[in-house]
Formats: sequence, structure tokens, C-alpha cells
Amino acid sequence: MNRLSNHFDLNLERRAMFNVPDAAGMDIVCREGTVWITLDNDQCDYVLEAGDVFHNTEHKRALIYAMRPSSIAITSTAIARMRTPARRMAETQGLVFEQVLA
Repeated sequence: MNRLSNHFDLNLERRAMFNVPDAAGMDIVCREGTVWITLDNDQCDYVLEAGDVFHNTEHKRALIYAMRPSSIAITSTAIARMRTPARRMAETQGLVFEQVLA
């Protein structure tokens, strides 16, 4: 049986980018530093500083860019409500994240 992890901590160097392929039901918490978040096909951008939380409900890719050295936590609050392919991937492989090298 594969156990699903629903929490992920990450330290990002300045100018590092991190890709979350499907950010639906995810909370992104900025613990230290400053990060910029953009969602595919969304006209709004979001800047988080230490203590800020971003919650997303849409099935969109999120790019997280560290404006300075930062520490973030990503927690899935809605694995059970994910669309079938995303849920199947999450259940078999855990949450899917990808760091993009700058």
C-alpha cells in the first residue's frame, strides 16, 4: 500500500523556480523570504512574504519564483476532490512537484 504524503517543505535560493503541475486544493505557505506565484491563464499574480498563505481551488499549474532566499510549505487540502488522473497520480506517486532550475 502506498501512503500519500500531503505536505512538502522546500527551501528556494534567490531566483529559483518551482513548478506545481496541478495546484488545485493546495495551500502554499511562505515561511521565510518572498515568493511570487503565477497560475496558468490567470491575470493575477501573487506575492507572498513570511507568514502569508496562498490557497488555490482551480486545476491550474502554479509557478513559484523566489524573489530572495525563501522557505515554503505546500500542503494538499483536497486530494480526495482531485480530478481522476491527478488523483490517481497523487495516490500512486505522492504529490507531484518539479523544481525548475533558473
